Amino acid sequence: MKNESITQTLVEINNLNPKFKQLLALNQKQTADAIGVSSSTLETWRKEGIGPEYKKQNNGKRARVLYPKQAIAEWLTDTVKTA
Repeated sequence: MKNESITQTLVEINNLNPKFKQLLALNQKQTADAIGVSSSTLETWRKEGIGPEYKKQNNGKRARVLYPKQAIAEWLTDTVKTA
C-alpha cells in the first residue's frame, strides 16, 4: 500500500511540469515547487535536518543540491500519513 502511495506521488510530481518526467532528481527550486513551500524554507529545512533526502554534488557553498524524486515522494507520503 505504501509503495502504491509513493508511485502515485511520483506520478503527481511528474505531472507538475513536463520536464520533471525526464529527471531522476530535482533541484532546490523544483523541489520547493513540488512540495509547495518556498525555496528558502526548503533550504532552512535542509540545514535543520528536516525534509526529503538530498544529495550534494561537490563541496562548499556553491555545491549543487539535488533531491531524488523517489526521496521526495517517500517524504511526502510519510508526511501526509503522519499528519
